[in-house]
Amino acid sequence: MAPPEKKKGPKQLAAISQLTAFQNMYKAACKRYGINPDKPLLEEVEAKLTVCKALDKVSLRGPQHTGASMCAVLDAMAGYAHIKNLCCWGCNIGDEGLYALTQLLRASVTRTWTGSKPRLLEIVHDGAMVAAERWPERYLAQANGMGGMVTRGAGFPLPSLALGHTQAVTLDTALLQPEAAGEAEALDLASLERQLSNLMASTSTGITTVLYGQIATARGTAEAAAAGLPAAVPRHQGDGRPLLYAPPPQAWSSEVLKEFSLALGAQGHMIGILILDHNHLGDMGAKLLAPGLKRCAPLKQLSLAHCGIGPEGAAALAASLEPDPNRLLADIQPKYKLLNLSRNPLCAAGVAALAGGIVHATSLKVLLLEAVELEASPPDLEALRALAAALQANPGVEQIDLDANHIGDLGATALLPLLQDQQHLRKFRLTPRLSRPVMLAVQEAVRANLPKKKAVKKGTKKGAKKK
Repeated sequence: MAPPEKKKGPKQLAAISQLTAFQNMYKAACKRYGINPDKPLLEEVEAKLTVCKALDKVSLRGPQHTGASMCAVLDAMAGYAHIKNLCCWGCNIGDEGLYALTQLLRASVTRTWTGSKPRLLEIVHDGAMVAAERWPERYLAQANGMGGMVTRGAGFPLPSLALGHTQAVTLDTALLQPEAAGEAEALDLASLERQLSNLMASTSTGITTVLYGQIATARGTAEAAAAGLPAAVPRHQGDGRPLLYAPPPQAWSSEVLKEFSLALGAQGHMIGILILDHNHLGDMGAKLLAPGLKRCAPLKQLSLAHCGIGPEGAAALAASLEPDPNRLLADIQPKYKLLNLSRNPLCAAGVAALAGGIVHATSLKVLLLEAVELEASPPDLEALRALAAALQANPGVEQIDLDANHIGDLGATALLPLLQDQQHLRKFRLTPRLSRPVMLAVQEAVRANLPKKKAVKKGTKKGAKKK
């Protein structure tokens, strides 16, 4: 005979009751929004029910999750108080989903709130793979020209997908490089639009994105030629060099980013880790987020890697690190322990501006600036010296990552005094493209900062065993 099942205690019964209510609310919300429930989420709920434990993390993965999917999850979280981590990887929540998340953050700061207060918020690579049949879900303010939140419905006027702001409609966060962009034959406007109409219903988003880029280039060239002006060439925001392709559109509209920034600045939520990697924000997006980040008191870790942030955006983020003259406002500024701005075109101007803010980030432990387009030119060396001076005044930093920056021996030599003077540095990454003497000097300086292992006497353990 099977052993009798153990009786569940009050805590286990409460966990089962609350999680069952969350499951029912989520299914009802999915039905209300006209979407299918996420099977991995339901399986996770069932697994938690079997062990009588609370669900503390919700993860949405894949482009099938749209703004409606986010709204359904948030509706369920409003009646369940145990969700601490909310992650969206490669989804398509768009403006609708981010705005719904903004509403949750605003509601969670009220005294009567009994739902979840997330500690970790991670939205990575949103809007990267939007299927053609779901394009109407991703219209932004710049697509319809109305300058506000986009409304949908039976009478909503849909702009042409072949004409107008086609790149803003698809909202890809990574534009593919057009093939044969330099050939005049490949940029014939009539031919490209004919290809787009033939591939409209069956092609993947990546292929149509290439066509959109080529159509935009051809249309810009034609308009410039008609006006008697030279063709506009996209330029690098840091050093002005011509780019092979235009930068992707902003991941979310400016209106929604403003609302999200205001929600981050509201006092009472518990967001301690914010990760928005692989979402193209650009300088404008960084400027919109900076005021809210400056008032986000519980924030400890911020990651904005691969977000297309340039010098102006870095300056805005650096300004958010500076203490506010008002003492009451200075007390609610975040105390960062980790700051990740890797893979952004900060260049020398952005790193120099960021150094001015790092001086005030006295609680910072980890600084990640991998591949921020630093070189061995005089402006870049000055930026490295400014960064070293800021870190000299900030004795709390333990890890620095400057890998994939081609600073050479000159840049590494400029950072050597920092490594030799600051004994708190434990990890330090640089490009391997250094001469052997400089590389050995860097390694020796970092090795000298590592804590020394205490020697244990041979008779100590034996004596302890006898006792």
